[in-house]
Amino acid sequence: MVLSAQIDPIQQNENLIESFIENVESDGELDFNTLFEDLEVFLKKPLDLNAADAIALKESNLFNDIQITALLKHKQELGDLISVHELQSIPSFDVKSIKVLEPFVTVGGGLYDYNMPISEMIQNSKSELYVKWRRILEDQKGYESNRENGYEGDPNKLYLRYKFYHENRFRIGFLAEKDAGESMFRGSNKQGFDFYSGHIHIKEYSQLIKDFIIGDYTASMGQGLILHNGFGSNKSAYVMDIKKGGRQLKSYNSINEINYYRGLATTLGITDQVKLTLFASRKKVDAGIFSDTTDLDVGLETFSSFKIDGFHRTPSEIEKKGTLTQSSIGGSLTYNKSNLKLGFNGLYEKLNRPLERTDALYNLFRFKGDQIYNGSVDYSFRYQNVHLFGETAVGQNGAMAHLHGMLIGMDKKVDLAFQFRSFDKDYQVLNGNAFAETVGVSNETGFYTGLILRPIKNWTINTYFDLWKHPWLRFRQDAPSAGKEFLINVNYFRKRKSNFYVQYKYEEKEENAPIDSSIDRLAYIQLHRLRFHFDYKISKSLSLRNRIEFSHHTEIGKVSKGYLLFQDILYKPIASNISFTARYSIFDTYDFDSRIYAYENDLIYEFYIPQFSGRGNRYYLNVRYDLTYNITCEFRYARTHLDLKRDSDGIPVRTLTHGSGLEQSIGPDRTELKAQIRFKF
Repeated sequence: MVLSAQIDPIQQNENLIESFIENVESDGELDFNTLFEDLEVFLKKPLDLNAADAIALKESNLFNDIQITALLKHKQELGDLISVHELQSIPSFDVKSIKVLEPFVTVGGGLYDYNMPISEMIQNSKSELYVKWRRILEDQKGYESNRENGYEGDPNKLYLRYKFYHENRFRIGFLAEKDAGESMFRGSNKQGFDFYSGHIHIKEYSQLIKDFIIGDYTASMGQGLILHNGFGSNKSAYVMDIKKGGRQLKSYNSINEINYYRGLATTLGITDQVKLTLFASRKKVDAGIFSDTTDLDVGLETFSSFKIDGFHRTPSEIEKKGTLTQSSIGGSLTYNKSNLKLGFNGLYEKLNRPLERTDALYNLFRFKGDQIYNGSVDYSFRYQNVHLFGETAVGQNGAMAHLHGMLIGMDKKVDLAFQFRSFDKDYQVLNGNAFAETVGVSNETGFYTGLILRPIKNWTINTYFDLWKHPWLRFRQDAPSAGKEFLINVNYFRKRKSNFYVQYKYEEKEENAPIDSSIDRLAYIQLHRLRFHFDYKISKSLSLRNRIEFSHHTEIGKVSKGYLLFQDILYKPIASNISFTARYSIFDTYDFDSRIYAYENDLIYEFYIPQFSGRGNRYYLNVRYDLTYNITCEFRYARTHLDLKRDSDGIPVRTLTHGSGLEQSIGPDRTELKAQIRFKF
């Protein structure tokens, strides 16, 4: 049973993911394999705090940047740590954070053995195989046999994953996935699964070869102004987590079918201070292709947008599969010495068909064409308790994007964060993913302030305030617009016993007034969310988790509100081969505007973020059973029941359907089954 005795570290990362996902308001099934597999590695071979540099500390996902700055300053002034408990004397490390770190870190354990040949790594490697199945039990419209444009395949979702690894330094990985509705070994998928991914990754092989990857991988540069593929910083209750960083290259382990590169990648240690990262990729991408017969060049094929959901179930979805070829070449030269880091980054992307966006006015300055290149310079500088960082990028049209930040560890009671961003309205990029209000790294100016207070023992206050403007039009914003956001989280932590927090979030932004409004202008939309959350550890094996959350949405006099209440039971005994987590929740939200998201435990390395809209209840049960030391079985049962929704006039109506479109099923209930078996050998 993975981490059965260490609930606190996993809970912290679950909270981080929930807070991150809530801000982007994305619902659905998510997998964070790399994030939690690294924690497993550190459990078996803890990270040596004395040997780890800033990149290794950031990559571990165990520290925020203020803690990294404080730890490096402490080692520089006083030498190596004698014990992990010495962290208590370093600003920004409180009892709660040290408790979380303890299972994963050590002092004096060493970092990498550069004398180990690949043959020895292979000989000492381990294997893991995952087989997963998922299905919605209710009949859905897409599977009706007499439907001409329905789903080609059956309602089963299948997933197969294999990894062969030595610690986190050598890895061979392979995965295959079929979504529900996709065919398998017939129709458009005669090759079997719909999506395949694989890689070979050698990490820290020598002083020269820091990373070498063949196959699928992710790449990140600077603060994401030209490229960032991985899970990174964004607005959340972890208010200091505003800086992207860590390793530039990582092997790809996700089922997301768009956010990766396929080819070769390497990072070379030219000297102790200079590293060179190079990568090249060529992969197929989904898009709807159009033939422009009115152009002088008869038959010119273009597309208007990328298809990013990865579904290939219906004839129209299958027709868009792999219609584009995207070729990419990128590189980064970084210089690290003492407390200074400089990076020089470049990326070139080539499409075999040009992108021609629709004639909507908000698309006026967005990228069009079949090739694009970007360059940037990023920096990071640490002095005493201050950490400065940022990036400046330029596009092929000369437009620019800037992002700069500062983190300050005032003392053990106060941490501060500041960030400024300015993205030209005509700055163009394909893979940008920076800390901002909106995705796309374009058409935004903003200023963020974050603060952590530790006024008395066991209490922490996290708060941020963010202001932004969009100088040009955007989707659903037919004029320049602005917004602001505020969050405060007051947290009480009692070691080994309980954790309570209350969180309030307020967001105000401008969008087009409703169509039925007599006002033809932007209207202010206001959203309030108030949450009370309580975790209590009854014993080492049994924990309870409670939450109640309220939502209040207003728009030109229209009020939409709702609430969500849930009770969790987590049973994870140390000496037992069985564990389970369960939840029962009730919800009542006026409509989609007052929807509430809530993170759910799922199968190992997987999480589900459902959206609650309407009135009803939901419950789930996850059971994990260690059949043997090397075989783990998991099962999940989840059901959502809807009592009523509201129609377009706001009138409550009892519903006899669940879902919409081809996903619609008759009846108010939706039931999901999942099963997974993991073999270790």
